[in-house]
Amino acid sequence: MTALDGRPPVTSRGGRPAPPDPRPDRRPVRRDVGIAAAGGAGVVAVVLGGLLITSGAGGVGAADLDVVERVGRMHSPLLDGAALLIDRLLGPQLGVALVLLLAVAVGVTTRRAAEALTVVGVSVLPWAAAETVKLVVGRDRPDPRLLVDPLLVEPHSFSFPSGHTALATGLALAIVLVVRGRNGRRGWQPVAVVAALGVVLVAASRVWIGVHYPTDTIASVVLGCSVVALALPLWRRIVDRLDRLDRLDRPATTPPGALTAHDTERNAP
Repeated sequence: MTALDGRPPVTSRGGRPAPPDPRPDRRPVRRDVGIAAAGGAGVVAVVLGGLLITSGAGGVGAADLDVVERVGRMHSPLLDGAALLIDRLLGPQLGVALVLLLAVAVGVTTRRAAEALTVVGVSVLPWAAAETVKLVVGRDRPDPRLLVDPLLVEPHSFSFPSGHTALATGLALAIVLVVRGRNGRRGWQPVAVVAALGVVLVAASRVWIGVHYPTDTIASVVLGCSVVALALPLWRRIVDRLDRLDRLDRPATTPPGALTAHDTERNAP
C-alpha cells in the first residue's frame, strides 16, 4: 500500500514497480472546473430568481408576504428575544468582530495563517455577494404597515437576499472547511449538521422579526454556497502556496521527504 493514498503499488511483469505515468492527472482539474461551474450556475440562478420574484412572476411575492404575515401573529417573548439577539450578533459591527474573533482563534489553535485567512475569506464572501445582488435585484423589504406586530423596522434597504443569513452561511462553510481540512474524512459530518442547523435558525429569525421574506433567506444560502464553490479552486491554490511558504519559514526538524504528523493526519483515509 502506498503511504499517501492507501492504494496498492502498480507493478509491471515480473513484480517490478512500473515506471511512473508521464501523463499528468487531470482529475483534480476537472473536479475544480466542475465545482466552479456549479457555483457560477448557482449565482446566476439566484440573480434571475430574484428578478423574477421582484417582477411579480408566479405569485411568489404574494405567497412570501402571506408567510410573513402569518409568522407575525405568532410572537412570544422568548423567541422574540432570541431573534433580536441574532439580529444584533450578525449585524455589520458585531458580525465583523465575530468573524475576526473566529479567525484569530483558528489561527492560534492551528498555527497556520492559511486557516485563519480561510475563515475570513469564506465568511465574508457570501455576505459581500448578497449585498451586491441586493443592488441588482432591488426588492423592497416587507412593509411594516402590513404586519400585525413588526419587531424591527429597518431603514430603507433592499431585501433580496438576506445579509444576515449570508454571513451565517459563510461562517458555517468556513468552520466545516477548517474542520475537514484538519481531520480529513473523519469527524466533520457532525460539525456540518450543527452548522447547517445554525444557518436555518438565523434564516428563520429574519422572517420571524419581519424584515425578510422566506425566499430572501433561501436565496442567501444558495448564493453563499455558490460563491464559495466558485472561488474554491482558486482559493485552494492560494492556500497551498501559503502552506509552502510557511513550511519554508519553519526550521527543518524532519528529514527531507519525510511525512510530518500533520501531513499523515491530512492524508489519512
